[in-house]
Amino acid sequence: MQIGIDICRLTDPWTGIGNYIANLLAGLAAVDRDNQYILYPYFPECFPRRVKDMAQFVPPQDNFSLWGAGRPELLVKLLWFKLKLPQPWFLAKPAVTHSTNLAGPRLTHGKLVVTVHDLSFCRQPQWHKQANNEFSLRALTNAVAKADLLIAPSRFTALELEELYPATRGRVRVVSEAVLPVYRPATDPAPVREVLARHGLERPYLLFVGTLEPRKNLVRLLAAYERLVAGGQDEFDLVLAGGTGWKAGPIEEALSHSPVRERIRRLGYVPGPDLPALYQGAWALVYPSLYEGFGLPVLEALACGVPVVTSAAASLPEVGGDAALYLDPEDPEQLLDALERITGQPGLREDLAAKAPTQAGRFSQEAMGRTALAVYREAAEL
Repeated sequence: MQIGIDICRLTDPWTGIGNYIANLLAGLAAVDRDNQYILYPYFPECFPRRVKDMAQFVPPQDNFSLWGAGRPELLVKLLWFKLKLPQPWFLAKPAVTHSTNLAGPRLTHGKLVVTVHDLSFCRQPQWHKQANNEFSLRALTNAVAKADLLIAPSRFTALELEELYPATRGRVRVVSEAVLPVYRPATDPAPVREVLARHGLERPYLLFVGTLEPRKNLVRLLAAYERLVAGGQDEFDLVLAGGTGWKAGPIEEALSHSPVRERIRRLGYVPGPDLPALYQGAWALVYPSLYEGFGLPVLEALACGVPVVTSAAASLPEVGGDAALYLDPEDPEQLLDALERITGQPGLREDLAAKAPTQAGRFSQEAMGRTALAVYREAAEL
């Protein structure tokens, strides 16, 4: 069976979807040497600038190939957009095509599987730009109408999708995410020290990883951190690792006016090679997000053996299991209490760290590959 997979988001500065695709490919390669995988660097409404860079992500197996490599980009775009899918002489005809980022093509052959990462643009449209809401709603409407099966990264997202779009009931499958092998407990402190020194991190720190945007709940986190320091627990800096997203004005204002702003370290977007060391060097990950379709930073921290403080909301308890300290993300007192406990109770931190690898082990690349392959096989038989 031929299976086509959209990998166009691998060239963007990596955030959640890039990691999703990389782990999906690694998981499929680990469990399947029989089916043929055609990887599409171009996909509707998403044309990356550096297609040739994608060859590095193709698993080194005979059953994986990169479609369109070496062909003129303009020709590929014209064929894709004008003909919707190129004619059979130009494009392999997969039995199943997997759109990994909501926007699915108009297929003239084969079955379509679409991943819906989250529904925040439906639940809380004020968190997003209008253009993003319009694109996402249009793409989701098309996916609901055209997809043979839909993939959600968590039970939470699967249930939300079926609730908001009853027509999807019976067509949604859960394929949990995974983490790259580089996310693991540190065995040699020297590389960790080198990365921390390069980023100027000399003191113990609490870490947040993610794009600075409204649903990450950073204004409340900053307020709780300020109260933590004012209460005398001033041993820890707060490190924010992530680029600035949309509607970040209130976050920027809170940061610029914070009375402890000299203790808050903004690193901006951190490239993948440095992220494991940032997790490994942290006292804890603090991730009080209001809404997540999965919550990859929580899993990355657990895989590194790092304690996690996160929200008892959305999908996050599915990921954190019994290895995280939970709080109501809209309750300032609970957030402050969680910070006080994780910084002031070494026994709690040690207990959470001990549970972390076992919980992370439930989300392996192989498990992701096996469940995705089962979805492709099911779709092909419909």
